Amino acid sequence: MLAFVLPFAFAKAEVKEGGKTRWQGWYVGIEGGMPFGFSTFSSFGHDKTHLGWAAGVYGGYRFGSVFSAELSAKYGEMSLSAQDCCVERCYWLGSDGVLYKAGVLGMDSWEYADLKSHVRMGQYGARVNINLLGLFHKTADSRWDLAVSPHIYAVTTKADIRTIADDAKVMKGSTDWHLGYGADLQVGYQLTSCLKLGIYSGLTRLTGERMDAMPEHLHKNNFVWESGIRLGISFAKTKKKNMAVETTPTTIPEVPTTIPEAPQQVTTPQADHLQKETADKAETKVAEQDVAEQHKVTFPVVYFAFNSIAIKQSELSKLNDILRTLKENPDMKVTVTGWCDTKGSVAVNKRISRQRAEALKTWLVRNGIEASRITAVGNGSDGSLEAGKARRVETTDNNK
Repeated sequence: MLAFVLPFAFAKAEVKEGGKTRWQGWYVGIEGGMPFGFSTFSSFGHDKTHLGWAAGVYGGYRFGSVFSAELSAKYGEMSLSAQDCCVERCYWLGSDGVLYKAGVLGMDSWEYADLKSHVRMGQYGARVNINLLGLFHKTADSRWDLAVSPHIYAVTTKADIRTIADDAKVMKGSTDWHLGYGADLQVGYQLTSCLKLGIYSGLTRLTGERMDAMPEHLHKNNFVWESGIRLGISFAKTKKKNMAVETTPTTIPEVPTTIPEAPQQVTTPQADHLQKETADKAETKVAEQDVAEQHKVTFPVVYFAFNSIAIKQSELSKLNDILRTLKENPDMKVTVTGWCDTKGSVAVNKRISRQRAEALKTWLVRNGIEASRITAVGNGSDGSLEAGKARRVETTDNNK
């Protein structure tokens, strides 16, 4: 039960950063697979393996790199036939739905070996996905995920008993409701920022009546094993928080209407010397400001791919420009600042932004720049720009 409660507790938490509230993201998808039933009859019957099919839709909410919760609805069909031990014991099914050891005079009855159960099944419920790779620092931002998914379903089954030889219906079943519970193991891969492909396999235990509509005897099984594929589409939503800015009224001082009379200037040798010294200092200050203006440099911005800290080939010309500027100004020290878009958790984006800045610093150091001249900083997510422009590293002169 703790696995079901924890994610919904996290749903109340908002991740705040840089004056905005970021939601982790909704997603929807489709899934389809092959179910196999195990009851009095089995999909792995005495005659052959009966392949079933199932298809459905799901939708959920991702709370971070570890937890997500979803609702799903699915419909499927499968066939089951008698198991070897039942065939060897020559069991019979009477038209009254009771198991017999031989055919009954005056009553329609059929040998187990000649029958199969065709089951139509619906599943409606919820599951929680716990991504095991998200628990570890090195794999938290991986495109892959490996999830354990406990689930609970309301399951409907309706089984018709038919003959194997000509598929003739001998008994029509009624619709039964079951409580289904179990778990899946899922492996997924993020193809793009919004498209995900995965495979799953898991068991669902059914309570209540036998899903194959056969009388219970010897075999206590009543569960479904299903394996299949999932294709999902995720959505990102960023909501900026309103921020009130307090303004301080500015008082404009009154300008005196009367201009005081300037004192008469008295020329002396000491005054001439003082005026000349003051003028020289002013000229020197202006010259220093001109030199400082000439040393101000604007560095190019280096952009990165989604969920990547690798420097793209197309950005190498920008790195060479930064390298050339630093070599031409050996006393210059800079700060490289990494950024991410708003997809993903705060902790992951903070780490990736720092790793992007470190990647740029490592490249410059390998090409001859002293590491002490470069400071690497990661600022996490930037929601003020579109995603392609937000994934970047900026370089600034520390002397500015």
